[in-house]
Amino acid sequence: MKSVFRYIFILFVLLSSASCLIKNDMSYPRVDADIISFEVEGQVSSSIDPKTKTVNIVLQETADISKLRVKKYQLSEGAEIIDSFSVGDNIDLSKDLTVILKVYTETVWTITAVQPIERYVKCENEAEPAHINEYDKSVTVFVNEHQSLESVVIKEMKLEPEGSEITSTHRVKDGEIIDRHDVVFPMSPLYCVFQRIFTVEYQGKEILWTFNVVQIKIDMKVNSVIPWCNSAEVSAVYSGTGDPYIQYRKASEENWTDIRQITLDGNNISCRIEGLDENTEYIARAANGSDRSAEKHFATGTPDQIDNMGFDQWYQEGKVWYPNPGPTIKIWDTANKGASLLGDSSTIPVDFVAVQGAGKQAARLESRWAAIAFAAGNIYSGEFGRVNGIGAELQWGTSFTGRPKALHGYYAYEPKVIDRVKPPYESLKGQMDQCQILVLLTDWDEPFKVNTTTGTFVDQENDPHIIAYAKYESSENTGGQYKEFTLPLEYRRPDATPKYAVIVACASYKGDFFTGGTGSLMYVDEFSFIYE
Repeated sequence: MKSVFRYIFILFVLLSSASCLIKNDMSYPRVDADIISFEVEGQVSSSIDPKTKTVNIVLQETADISKLRVKKYQLSEGAEIIDSFSVGDNIDLSKDLTVILKVYTETVWTITAVQPIERYVKCENEAEPAHINEYDKSVTVFVNEHQSLESVVIKEMKLEPEGSEITSTHRVKDGEIIDRHDVVFPMSPLYCVFQRIFTVEYQGKEILWTFNVVQIKIDMKVNSVIPWCNSAEVSAVYSGTGDPYIQYRKASEENWTDIRQITLDGNNISCRIEGLDENTEYIARAANGSDRSAEKHFATGTPDQIDNMGFDQWYQEGKVWYPNPGPTIKIWDTANKGASLLGDSSTIPVDFVAVQGAGKQAARLESRWAAIAFAAGNIYSGEFGRVNGIGAELQWGTSFTGRPKALHGYYAYEPKVIDRVKPPYESLKGQMDQCQILVLLTDWDEPFKVNTTTGTFVDQENDPHIIAYAKYESSENTGGQYKEFTLPLEYRRPDATPKYAVIVACASYKGDFFTGGTGSLMYVDEFSFIYE
């Protein structure tokens, strides 16, 4: 009975707060009209910023930017587009498009598009990447000083959108076309003492590109060393003569070890050194016969783990469970504190474990409908902040400086059909729910403040502070059994050192948006980082 009165009281408070929006019968609340999602034909991705009221679209190379069919869009509740377009219409994004939305008042949005085209030129004995100027249609290729300009071999070239074809090349002398060649890659050696012209055909048009080759002197050097725990990735350049290789040694020793199994791309050398000791200083250099480059110092890392990654330690306050050994240690947390206001903990310890042993426990995550909101069962590295409206404020991230290659662990999952949805995910209703495991290694200055009420989340695609990233989602029912997984980390900035690690496991992959299947059940156990 007390629980019933508690629900009634919370609903009364929420409804009372909502009534404050209306001052009198003749005034309207200030409600911005927002674009929630947007997609056109030929789109690669889009990002929406409700603060600046902009939609930024990235298009495929082959899309017609002046004639893009609107596939779908989602507006905030009650919003409509005024005199602009509908689904199925074509829009021109060769210049910014202004859109007016309206609920009670009008809101101006801007839709922009970019269309990046991958362009490259690869030559033998290339000294550094070619300079490509897309505006004046010119290319400058740099080769080492030992490469004759009378016999330059071009291995690959792409100068216009996908589907274009480089058909021929020629030089001009005294106003006459000379030295004309049909193009087949890799090309026969070309005479490039003077400027050449390449003809590119795309969609029935011929586009002319000018081409220059320049010799430059290259000093042998190690450009970078990316150290891991027991290995390192080395990149270097050499002058273009002889047989280059890499040497390395411990900083405390005198003898060098040669690595002759290298990858050679023009004048660029790369190799992987295996079998290094962790937490040790080393030195690397490039070599070529009797020549040696300057030395490059580096240090290997340590195989760090986050405490309680096996989810064996828990404590309880009242009816709320916390995945830590005690209240003074805050490494892992859940949304239990918020969900418990409307029911029992949705994340609890259980003895259904993936690896048997004394004192072993696992985490049970269950998604629930909690009277006024959907609450996804979850666990994450970080700390619960406070209840905010029907959502919560969370701090994502615990201090961590390791550089692992993957996350290993076990999970079991029993999904339910998605029956609770919120914008912009109404279309997911009736589909099977999915679990999610997410890993972020970042160099934020402090933990990230998530706010599920205001929709403040980490921009997983574009946040420049994300060093490494991995995400796994699946609707597979594991049949009451644990499934082992290894989730490789994608390093976006492999030379950077993390400050924080975020690990999230969730029984409903859209739980942040109060969307999922009531009763979706996930177990996670024995997480650990893998190092190389």
